[in-house]
Amino acid sequence: MVGLRVRDRLTAKELRIVALIVQGYKNKEIAEKMFITEQTVKNHLHNVFDKLGVSDRLELALYAIHNSLHLRS
Repeated sequence: MVGLRVRDRLTAKELRIVALIVQGYKNKEIAEKMFITEQTVKNHLHNVFDKLGVSDRLELALYAIHNSLHLRS
């Protein structure tokens, strides 16, 4: 993934979850909004953390805001 823009590293679902995290939604709320299970949200978050090199939701939210990942196009 070297050379890829940060936004291109994440799937559409992962980007949607990031946007909802930035808005303050909890895993259960995200699952309900996206019609997926809470465990699926956790799996996506784990993948996002790995891809972006962050370790928790706060770090993810700050990273997303700094890199405009939370903005939907």
